Amino acid sequence: MDFAIFNFLEGISPWWWIAFGIALGAVEMATMSFFLIWPSLAALVMALILFVSPSMSGEMQVMLFAIIAIALTFIGRGLMDRFGDGGGAESVLNKRSEALVGRQARVLDFEAGEGAVEIDGMRWRAIWENGSKGAAHVTITGADGMTLLVQDVVD
Repeated sequence: MDFAIFNFLEGISPWWWIAFGIALGAVEMATMSFFLIWPSLAALVMALILFVSPSMSGEMQVMLFAIIAIALTFIGRGLMDRFGDGGGAESVLNKRSEALVGRQARVLDFEAGEGAVEIDGMRWRAIWENGSKGAAHVTITGADGMTLLVQDVVD
């Protein structure tokens, strides 16, 4: 069975692989999926291989490209998990209440373990974890949605 794409690749210039790699990189930059970067790099590696071995068959080029793209994808994802962002600690960018954990707040009013505290001029709903001891300041120990969990400041 003879495929036309393999015939086209038979005498192709390595510059076509470079152009393909750049095109994949451009699509990657537009989508920011961080997936197409690996096939893009594989296309550039294929260009280097084709510079060394210009008489490579079309079938061999496609097979090598696929193997290199898959290998780079797994290696790249592994490196990103180990050294990059890769799902490390969750961001608290859109979780304002969680960003306050560990800070101290001024007690505004409390009744039966629930009330309000003030941090940086902002009023927050709060639940006293171990019951109020009448302290003027509390430490934020956690957050449940927009409700802060607080306890007495330990001196």
